[in-house]
Amino acid sequence: MYFLIGFSFLFLFSIYWLRKKNISYFKIILISSIGLYLISIMSLQYFDYIDKRELKKFNLNNNGKIDGNEKTNEYEQLEMDIIIDNGTNQFYLFGYPFCLIYSIIIVLIFLIVTKLLNI
Repeated sequence: MYFLIGFSFLFLFSIYWLRKKNISYFKIILISSIGLYLISIMSLQYFDYIDKRELKKFNLNNNGKIDGNEKTNEYEQLEMDIIIDNGTNQFYLFGYPFCLIYSIIIVLIFLIVTKLLNI
C-alpha cells in the first residue's frame, strides 16, 4: 500500500515536470501505463523464479521430479501456496487496463489540482 502511495506522488511530480516540457497528457498516460505494466510483469516474473528455486530445494536427487521420499509437509505447503496464488496469471491479461485506468486517474487528479491552484 505504501509503495502505491509513494509511486503516486512520484507520478504526480513527474507529470508536473513533463508538463513543463510541453508533453501532452496522452503521451504521459501512455508512457506511464506501459511503464507500470512492465514493472508489474517483471516483478511477477521474479516471483515465479523465486517459486521455482524454492521447489528445486526439495528435488534431492536432481531428476526433475519429486519422488515419494522427497515430499514433506513443507513441500506440500509450498505447493499449495503456489496453486492458490492464481491471480498472477490473470494479471497478464487484465493488468494493462488496470494500469491504464490508474494512470488516467492520477492524471485527472493532477489536472484538477492544477486547475484549483492555478499552477
